[in-house]
Amino acid sequence: TYLALVTIAFGVVVQQLLNNFSWTGGPNGLVGIPAPSLFGHSFADPLVIFGWKLPSQANFYYLSAALVVVAIVTAHRLHGSRIGLAWNALRADEIAAKAQGINVAWFKVLAFAVDAFLAAFAGTIYAFYVSYISPDNFTFLVSVTIMTMVIVGGMDNIFGVIVGAFLLTILPEKLRAFADYRLLFFGVVIIGFLMIRPQGLFPQRMRRYGGGL
Repeated sequence: TYLALVTIAFGVVVQQLLNNFSWTGGPNGLVGIPAPSLFGHSFADPLVIFGWKLPSQANFYYLSAALVVVAIVTAHRLHGSRIGLAWNALRADEIAAKAQGINVAWFKVLAFAVDAFLAAFAGTIYAFYVSYISPDNFTFLVSVTIMTMVIVGGMDNIFGVIVGAFLLTILPEKLRAFADYRLLFFGVVIIGFLMIRPQGLFPQRMRRYGGGL
């Protein structure tokens, strides 16, 4: 919990720093980012599939869909591995995990590396799609939104996190009239779930190991 809060605070500090660097464009960001190319195909061109001509946005749609699949498969594989078990142990009790011989620092760095890779990939696709990127695209509200998705869906439940992401992406769009109160809404949701249903909508599943008697 404390690590999550420190991570969010660090993100706020980095955002403020990027607003003051010339190579990031400052608060104005970078404008006119050219569309990428993959295997000689420019993402600015229409996508042709079996004779069907789709708009250029379809390029980013399928690339994003592929990234989502890779992220889900990676999360699923890690969840059932020794790495996933070590992460669960760290989340439950860091001192006990260390007493069991788990390298706390290494597994924390590994968690940050995996998350940072997927987040960087997603951010790169977003920047190419809108042809613009600015520190203001990734504010404190974005971090709170992601944290709320995990809390609502259920930590250590991949399906639950996906459901939480859908809910907290669709609901704000349906409640645009209350956009000024979005932070308040997320705060109420987080507190409500932590008090009433701390395990989220989909609790952690029971792990099974080998065969039993």
